Amino acid sequence: MRAIICDDEISTCAEMEKILREFAFEKCINLETDVFYDGNALMKYLKRETVPAILFLDIELPGANGVEIGKYIREELRNSEMFLVYISSKKEYALELFQNQPFDFLVKPIKKEKLWHVMEKMFHIIGKNEYNFTYKNQGNTYRIMYKDILYFQSDGRKINIVKENEIQSFYGKLSEVEKECPEGLFLRIHKSCLINLHYAKKINYREIKMVNGDVLDISRFVILD
Repeated sequence: MRAIICDDEISTCAEMEKILREFAFEKCINLETDVFYDGNALMKYLKRETVPAILFLDIELPGANGVEIGKYIREELRNSEMFLVYISSKKEYALELFQNQPFDFLVKPIKKEKLWHVMEKMFHIIGKNEYNFTYKNQGNTYRIMYKDILYFQSDGRKINIVKENEIQSFYGKLSEVEKECPEGLFLRIHKSCLINLHYAKKINYREIKMVNGDVLDISRFVILD
């Protein structure tokens, strides 16, 4: 998932990027960020690239302002799905902003708890594929937060979902599970094992030790940052 921050204050953009990275790490999701400091530059980008899932947009910008950009996205690009969050140092908002269907508003200086709250609301709506792993077992549907999963391990036709103090199982293929997991957060280290990189504690050329003490074999060369 991609988020764009557009604000002419470098410090605001840097702080928001930092908070979003922390949120993504904590929630175990893949979130890429791009930054623009000028409205015209963002407009050029939107005309040639895919519209991001999330846009944090300052109202007062050099070049095209936030109102014009929001109107372009909603009316010209006909995109009503993007989460548009306006940023401003003012607490009062012009009526024209609401015509652009903003998801929320953030007042500068940006506070971590406020931005987290906005992101939580987004993922409550987006939710299931980005935030949780979903599987079926005996006709019932279950969801597990990715951040609670240490690794997946296949055992014949069965997939074990290993959590810190529990193992849940269902029938399926590990290759299909891999496709569902957020890119960059899970790594296939063996034909029968897919790990959450957040919980890899130690690694050598033969095995990985997870934070719960489990030791898993490696069948390919793996680099952990």
